[in-house]
Parts: sequence; C-alpha cells; structure tokens
Amino acid sequence: MRAAGLDYESRALVERDLPEPRGAGAGEALLRVREVGICGTDRELATFSIGFPPEGESFLVLGHEALAQVVEAGPGVKALKPGDWVVPLVRRPCNPPCFSCARGRRDLCLTGKALERGIFGLHGYFAEYAVDSEADLVRVPEALLDTAVLIEPLSVVEKAVETALRIHEPGARTALVFGAGPIGLLAAMVLELRGLRAAIVSLEPPDHPRARLVAAAGIEYLNTPGERKADIVIEAAGAADAAMAGLRSLAPLGVLGVLGSPDARGEIPFRDMLVKNQTVFGSVNASPEAFQRALEDLPRMDAGVLKRMIHRASFGDFATTIPAAAGGAAKVVHVIE
Repeated sequence: MRAAGLDYESRALVERDLPEPRGAGAGEALLRVREVGICGTDRELATFSIGFPPEGESFLVLGHEALAQVVEAGPGVKALKPGDWVVPLVRRPCNPPCFSCARGRRDLCLTGKALERGIFGLHGYFAEYAVDSEADLVRVPEALLDTAVLIEPLSVVEKAVETALRIHEPGARTALVFGAGPIGLLAAMVLELRGLRAAIVSLEPPDHPRARLVAAAGIEYLNTPGERKADIVIEAAGAADAAMAGLRSLAPLGVLGVLGSPDARGEIPFRDMLVKNQTVFGSVNASPEAFQRALEDLPRMDAGVLKRMIHRASFGDFATTIPAAAGGAAKVVHVIE
C-alpha cells in the first residue's frame, strides 16, 4: 500500500510501498483511510526537529488528522461495524500508565512517554490502510463527512477553551484569538458557541482569503489588538510575538492559552499578572472527552465556512503541501483514493 512519511536515514520526505495490515485483532478495527489533514506539526516533523519512528524502524508514516472507514471489526469490538466512519485519537497512553493516563487523560501524560500516531513512535494515517483499537476511534455520522477531518484540530481547541473557561473566575465575556489559521478560526468559533464575543488578530490584510473567511464566519478581524483587553486570549499563531502580545492583551482575571508558540525572550509582566490575578497555561493534544465535544460542536458551526476552510489535494501532492503551506488555504486535506 502507498504511504507518505519520513525516512530517518536519508532525512527525506518520501512515498513508500508498505505491506497492508493483516487484519483486525481482538478489540481492533481495520480502517481504509480516506482523508488526511496537514498541519504545522507535520511541517515541523518534515524538518526532523521533532518526532521519531517506531522502535527498531527508520521510517515514520505521517498523518495524525484522519477520516477513515471501518473495513473489518475484530473480535470483541462492540460499537463499530464495517462501513462506519471514524476519526482516530492521536495519543496513546504511556506504559505502564501514569496517574493521568490511567484515569483516561492521556493528553495530560506525566511521564512524557506517551506515543502519538504519526508523530512520536507510532505510524500515522497517511497510508491506504491502518489498524486501531476501538477505544481510540470516534464514530462519525455520515452527515458530517464533508468536514469530519476537522474533528482532530477542533478537539485541540475544545480542550484549550474548556481549560481557559474553567480557570477564569465566572463571567468571561470577551476573547481574542491570535492567528487566523485553522486552529485560530476554530477557536474563535468555539468561543462564540460558548457565549463569548470573540475577535481574531492576525497579520494578513483584510482582503486575504483567511481574513475573508473570518468575516464570513461573522467574527471580527483585527490586524492588531491595539489597547483592547480580553478575558480569554488564545495564541493559535505558532509565533512567539503573538504569545507576548497575548500577555499584554489580558484583562483583569484574564487567562491566556498558548497552543503553538516556540520559546521566546521578552519582558514578562509578572507584576500585572500578580495584581490582576492573570493566568497563563499551555495545552497540547486532546482527551477523549474533547473529541466528543468536537463531534457535538461541529454540526453547530457554519457548514459553509467549515467547507471553505478545506482545500482538498491528491495523495501525491504531499511533496509540496507538507514542506510549505499552500497559499491562502486554511486546511490542506489529502484524499487517499
């Protein structure tokens, strides 16, 4: 079967012909992968600055955002049958499980030894077939198939927003999201669903495709936050400058969630944080509950905007879409036929 991934010997992004999985074991499902989304993590992986292949191997199949169809349900599988559509979770618990993994919060793994499909130590889904445990699969209604590939990135947003609202003292009303990419737009849409007035801050000019998409979603678009303060601030730009600007944009009791910023040097307003009871937290990956919230929220969002977020490409286009973002497309999704 075809697979796209990283050769750690030649340090190259390549296509490989791999053996098809033999079938589904106990508690497992054999999947025919239909779509794989590309994100900044895949691009970082392709620079060989993060990630590693399965133990004893020198090749890693990429792809952690996926939509697949069940081909075969193994013995003991209770809720899935052939023909069902699913989205897989990314992270697998550490072994033996730490306290967090044992209680079902693999996203909060304490040991740093949890593995992640297509990222750390496990093959991903940029291949024609894959096998997964039923416990790691979220069933998707057919009515959501056009946008279901967004469930994984949406789950990351769901976790961050839930954490921010839990930390904030009751009464959060306003939000700023830094970054107009897929994570930023989804974050603003979730915040609006939770009753907050959200705005997106990004550097693209107002006539840029991403800015127009924000406008189509009915969300305010800003090139700079100016003097505006917000109760909840989400950094979704993958930029240190955005995280630092987010700190300066916190209102009293404000909460800043950092989702993608690299390390940064700059002045940290500790005194303001102390006096104003402000909080900064980091968030990565998502819990099974966050995936379920994503599944519930997806149909509540503007389907037209979600569809416009997606630019579908063929399998072979990975050689150009992974190394660099594709123009104004918010989310590149590869169709595996």
